[in-house]
Amino acid sequence: MTIMLKNVDFETLQVLESLKGLKKDLEIEKIPNDETLEAMRECEEILANPEKYRGYRNVDEMFEDILNDRA
Repeated sequence: MTIMLKNVDFETLQVLESLKGLKKDLEIEKIPNDETLEAMRECEEILANPEKYRGYRNVDEMFEDILNDRA
């Protein structure tokens, strides 16, 4: 049995994945929605060009930078 869904959110995918335990021949074809595809492209860009992006050692450092940018 194959289930093919488009534009499915993460929570729904988790439920579908849990069904695999009940039905061993279940196949799920995952087609990411536009928002997920954009996030994946953004991650690929950051990994390919890390020098273009700020990095932080901890969340306090990140928030300090964010709050200082607003001033």
